[in-house]
Amino acid sequence: MEKRNTRERILEEALNLFSVQGYEGVSVREIAGAVGIKDSSLYKHFRSKQEIFDTLFERMNQKFEEVVSLYKLPQGEISKIAKEYGRNDLAYLIKACKAIFSFFLKDPQASKFRKMLMVEQYRNSDAANIFCSWFIDDAIQFQTDLFAEMIRQGYFRDGPPKMIAMAFYAPFYLLLCRYDTMPEREDEAVALLMAHLAHFMSVYQIRKEEV
Repeated sequence: MEKRNTRERILEEALNLFSVQGYEGVSVREIAGAVGIKDSSLYKHFRSKQEIFDTLFERMNQKFEEVVSLYKLPQGEISKIAKEYGRNDLAYLIKACKAIFSFFLKDPQASKFRKMLMVEQYRNSDAANIFCSWFIDDAIQFQTDLFAEMIRQGYFRDGPPKMIAMAFYAPFYLLLCRYDTMPEREDEAVALLMAHLAHFMSVYQIRKEEV
């Protein structure tokens, strides 16, 4: 039990330090000191600082997948996802946005992990690639593919899918950054996000009564 608890404390304190100073700005000695153990004791749990980072990254991927499963968000082929979003009057899309937004805003580990990547991206190409992949490129690409398919299936008005994706995602990320240090104002942030989604839908959605 002690070994597991120490390992968890190492991960927790490392993430705390990484989120403020960045990965490169933190030494193994600092992590060990924050936990209250010697450097040699830390190496009993992790072979290197890189292994600590890799473990944190794996856990964030796992936690994100758990959020997707918990809220029963559509998964699988893009055609299936688009159909689920479209035939339910975009209710699933709203549900997905709210769940993912709240996760990155309120979950302590998710918020700190993102801050770490933001700090580190300017001096570490790996961190920059992960940050862009997680919070920009993959999100925009998924939404571009999704909206292209929703246009094809007749749920969205015609238009350039990537531009629609950017119009959709930019306010989402802006609000996340704006309220990142104020998780206690989640209700205010979510209200603005819902207002954005309502406006977005009024512009792009083809409602059933219009068909």
